[in-house]
Amino acid sequence: MEQQVADFWGATRAVLDVTAVDAVLSECPERSGREYETWSVALSSYGGQRLRGFYTVPRDLPASGRLPALLAVPGYGGGKDIPYHVVMQGFAALTLFPRAQGESIPEWDLPYGTKLTYNVTDRDAYYYRAGYMDCVRGIDFLAAREEVDANRIGVWSRSQGGGFTLSTAALDQRVAAAVAEQPFMCNYPVAIDIDTRPYHELRNYAQEHPEQRPAMLDTLRYFDTLTLADAIECPILVNIGMADTTCPHATIMPVFERIKSQKSLLIYPELTHSPCTDFNVHAMNWLKRYLGG
Repeated sequence: MEQQVADFWGATRAVLDVTAVDAVLSECPERSGREYETWSVALSSYGGQRLRGFYTVPRDLPASGRLPALLAVPGYGGGKDIPYHVVMQGFAALTLFPRAQGESIPEWDLPYGTKLTYNVTDRDAYYYRAGYMDCVRGIDFLAAREEVDANRIGVWSRSQGGGFTLSTAALDQRVAAAVAEQPFMCNYPVAIDIDTRPYHELRNYAQEHPEQRPAMLDTLRYFDTLTLADAIECPILVNIGMADTTCPHATIMPVFERIKSQKSLLIYPELTHSPCTDFNVHAMNWLKRYLGG
């Protein structure tokens, strides 16, 4: 990661670090089951903004009393199901909704624009500055839990969540393993001209404000996983669908190539932008291999 970008994120992380997590948990029986228990979670993140999510833990703890844990975050639409299938494999799971997404919208929503374009010419106020820190705050929450082994925390999510996975792994070395599924927010110099949703939001904005394109690309450089990728230190699994026009090969592949840590890539020739049963099996095996469970 180039020094200017590293300094920016170091200063950003310093702001987050002086904000107490202040987590409040309440029982959530409607999302609990015979073998696991779920709590609704509210916590404080970057700038003091409150976030919401769900924390799910197996009812039977291991003899050590410590569990591997997973952070799961949403795609661009803002919705995310609790990854019960991971919990059933012996993991604690925090399903966290960054600000202006899903369960966290009642706390704060974007006053204008979209997540991709909100303050896109101002790196200090761009949406994803706080959005990335919201994911780091999720790692803070998990690392502080008594029942979680802080040395065995992973991230696995898809699309925007896959982009969050890459950025979180790059910005927080406590992430011990990661799975970035069809990741978004990759290679913005290419993505800014893509005409499919949701990258088309950037394309449309640049077409409507051509004089702002250089400032847009300068801002996006700080948030591009292409810029951040070489800071990833944990084992990471990535997939690409060659029929995926939402997060195409041309955006993801250069990011994967820049990762220096242990890594693996699965390419599916006919996969569109959709979940993949085969990849889910590989992803679960990846997490169990590097985090236990």
